[in-house]
Amino acid sequence: MPDRRSSAEPPEPQLAFAAELRELRRRTFRKPTEEALARRMGCGRSTVSAILNGRRFPSWEHTAALVEACGEVPARWRERWLRANRQIEETGKGLRSPHLVPPLAGGPDSRGDALLTAHWYRDNREFYEAASARVRQARSEIRVTYTRRYPPTQYTTRASAEYFRTILNWAGQDSDDERSVRRIIGIPERAGRPDRDMLSWVRQHHEDSRHILNYEASVLRWTAAADGLNMALIDDSVVFLAFSGGPRQRLNGFSVEDRTFMTYFAAYFEQLWATLQPLGAYLGDIDGRKTV
Repeated sequence: MPDRRSSAEPPEPQLAFAAELRELRRRTFRKPTEEALARRMGCGRSTVSAILNGRRFPSWEHTAALVEACGEVPARWRERWLRANRQIEETGKGLRSPHLVPPLAGGPDSRGDALLTAHWYRDNREFYEAASARVRQARSEIRVTYTRRYPPTQYTTRASAEYFRTILNWAGQDSDDERSVRRIIGIPERAGRPDRDMLSWVRQHHEDSRHILNYEASVLRWTAAADGLNMALIDDSVVFLAFSGGPRQRLNGFSVEDRTFMTYFAAYFEQLWATLQPLGAYLGDIDGRKTV
């Protein structure tokens, strides 16, 4: 069973199970780092962080690997995991997912008429310079999408190139912060075949980022002959939305700093992420297909 992605307010059984895992880790004579746990669990450090903080309910496989890394017998935790899993399912029975029904934009008494302040960016440079500045200020989590017909290397301006570097640098910094970067990459396909230029770029991107434990990328197979709506969600409050198309350099957009506004786009991101294939696995499938 895949790890269960949690909402902005995870269910109590999920938080309680995370607290038990944190306590187990604290009791370990040689407290394993998140990097060490990630290696044992076969996942990114961001996933370990999300599990230990209750933002994500782990699969049994991840739970067993984490427990074993902390020096305990996984079988002793099987019943705890099953009980927590049942309680989480019971909590959600008869309720629509919080991801699908965020609160009204201005709160329960606003009747949908809340006013939001947007910062508008007229071109590629303005958008990416503002986004890079906010990435550098990020505290814990960045979620981004890239769904365009061309790879960044074919139309990169200085500002957009700096934006891509800034995200990887932020994820790779040696910091005590519990950092997480997740990127959805849309790869254009025609008749089931990935675009050659985009495939070449994602191969290089995978090589450049695979050593960064706080960075994860997944693939969205993109069949539309147009760019998608791209977004950057920084921490729990800032949304950047980019609109592109036509000439390769053409891009503009806006940002909104509002937690409730964020929930709508975070919900959309999480729904996509839960269904997508990790970039490494996608490339493995493509390479396997070539040898058949």
